[in-house]
Amino acid sequence: MNIPTQIEYILRKLTSAGYDAYLVGGCVRDFLLGAAPSDYDITTSAEPAETMAVFDGDRVIPTGLKHGTVTVLYGGMSAEITTYRTETTYTDGRHPDKVQFSKHLSDDLCRRDFTVNAMAMDIDGNIVDLYGGREDLEKKIIRAVGVPHERFTEDALRILRAFRFASKLGFDIEQDTLEAAISLAPRLSLVSRERIFAELEKLLIGVSAAKIIETMIYGKVFDCIFNTPQISAEAVKYIDTLPCRADVRLAAFLLNDKNAEEHVKSLKTSTHFADSVLATVNCVLPESHSLPSLRRLVFASGKQAALDRALIDGDRDLFDKLSTLIETENCFAISDLDIKGSDIAALGISGRAIGDALTKLLFAVFDEKVTNAKADLIRYLKKVDNIKKV
Repeated sequence: MNIPTQIEYILRKLTSAGYDAYLVGGCVRDFLLGAAPSDYDITTSAEPAETMAVFDGDRVIPTGLKHGTVTVLYGGMSAEITTYRTETTYTDGRHPDKVQFSKHLSDDLCRRDFTVNAMAMDIDGNIVDLYGGREDLEKKIIRAVGVPHERFTEDALRILRAFRFASKLGFDIEQDTLEAAISLAPRLSLVSRERIFAELEKLLIGVSAAKIIETMIYGKVFDCIFNTPQISAEAVKYIDTLPCRADVRLAAFLLNDKNAEEHVKSLKTSTHFADSVLATVNCVLPESHSLPSLRRLVFASGKQAALDRALIDGDRDLFDKLSTLIETENCFAISDLDIKGSDIAALGISGRAIGDALTKLLFAVFDEKVTNAKADLIRYLKKVDNIKKV
């Protein structure tokens, strides 16, 4: 397990100052799975003020002093360092009412969500595993630390995280954990829509997305996320074969839902993401695969939405033809025409008629009645509209 030198520096500086310091959570899990961690969390016996004193001279951000967390940046990398802590009740179903710092690693590990995320590793690679996380990794199981009902009651987001990790890692969810997640799914109403989307986005691109989504459908979990969703069960079966993009997979998921726009916008995603999903959902594929029909499809729906919808519908022939068309042609919108509104105005056309003329020319190019060359476009427009003024 090769710990990056920047992270090793942070660990060693804490231990040299006389404090415990362990990598903890997802980075340990990823190391054991042979994957490169995306981020690094460190747990320590040092309290926040002590941690900041240790790294005096380094760049330190007081990320969440109330909960014992500071972030240290060194050599282009960062690590969140959190003091061992215990937690009290979770009145809001999401956050502990109060945390109390501890000097015992065991206090910190017992409050974590799943066994595979409740392991710690010291700078020498020694693993502290109090809840069988290593065995669960080998068995490919997501299992709650302690009593599942208690873990999910404390923090409702953990319900969705269970499904997300199972999808991402290709694991099964241990039966008691699964039953608790399904029975407590109505508590997802306590979670912000932004956090729900963050988990759902990762779940959708997991290696076992289809399997986990089907489990969630069976358990009516999505009924607790959306208002009576009309999920495309057929599309879900093949969702793993779609591009590993959350937008196209969510489009497949909501393909037959008359309230798809409402559901997508309720997730508080970026405008770009929502537009991408809805463009694919609303894309209507033509019966004909003729070039004029395909050009009109790209014009109406956009290149990516047309390609994505062809994949979702399993029409490989259409996808291949669209791909070739998009690669070989460059005129799919009025802005692609080799003529501008000012050129139309010079012919004596004004107002809304200019836009109508440009649209007419674009469709004429689609139908191969005229080439996309300025002189040819002007000549064609004069002919069809009987324009005499030059």
